[in-house]
Amino acid sequence: MNTADMTNLPSYMAPVRSRAFRDVLEMARMVAEFDSSVLISGDTGVGKEIVARFIHDNSPRSERPMLTINCAALPAALLESELFGHKAGSFTGAVNDRVGLFEQAARGTAFLDEIGDIDGAIQVKLLRVLQEREILRIGENIPRRVDIRVIAATNTDLSRAVAEGSFRKDLLFRLRVIEIRVPRLAERTEDILVLAEHFLSELSGRMQLPLLKLDKECHPYLLNYPWPGNVRELYNVMERAAIFGQGKTIRKEHLPPELLNPQTAVSLPDTFSPRSLKEIETEHIRRTLVFTGGNRPSAAKILRISQSTLWRKLKELN
Repeated sequence: MNTADMTNLPSYMAPVRSRAFRDVLEMARMVAEFDSSVLISGDTGVGKEIVARFIHDNSPRSERPMLTINCAALPAALLESELFGHKAGSFTGAVNDRVGLFEQAARGTAFLDEIGDIDGAIQVKLLRVLQEREILRIGENIPRRVDIRVIAATNTDLSRAVAEGSFRKDLLFRLRVIEIRVPRLAERTEDILVLAEHFLSELSGRMQLPLLKLDKECHPYLLNYPWPGNVRELYNVMERAAIFGQGKTIRKEHLPPELLNPQTAVSLPDTFSPRSLKEIETEHIRRTLVFTGGNRPSAAKILRISQSTLWRKLKELN
């Protein structure tokens, strides 16, 4: 993807260099022009909403709003009202008619975050939205037509939820016309340092501090940390460093203890992603090259392989 292709990427994802994330953006751009439903999967903090925004901003619906709701943040009754709206008097407290998110997002995009947490009754109503492009407000029996695109996101295995009976198979099929998996930050280490520098630049302006720079002594700590909280955690680490640094240079003593001593890091549940030995080898080679600044002889020495072997492996990666 060339520089021109990055024009609609939100600013704090603009510095991405990794092929893994650029492949995500390439796929997102391809599906953007169509109204097919998209399911964006990935761990917490990887930037699923950013990918959804990228799709919307590159779609024919970009002049209309993209409205977002976190399905895990609301109880079922309130979520149903927020999504579909209600008729005055349909339940206690419903004083006026309410327009739900699907109607508010008319001719735009509805982004449903944490879709795996929705109640079974709402799943049935959502299926109707996807199949018929119709909604029923609570308290009404006459359907209303809606012209929207639906993008959903999840950090859970919906196929497992279907097997366990907590998620409808037909709804999953409708949501997953296209699935885009956003890789963990640990899978795209080329982005770590450029994102860290970008966040520091942004924080300098927001916190009214001198332009902050990252000392090279911080690089190995950032590159070797597993980042269980992904991009969101990296931003928080840089914000903490900016607060404690308050100078022009961020040094290792400004980093949190879990980066300096990885044994103390707290792992998030369900972040393990089974991978082949080939994938692990590929990631290790790329991280080593990032660590050496692209110096192949140094990387080969660290990896304890010959330069010709490293060249052959890199050729296989391409």
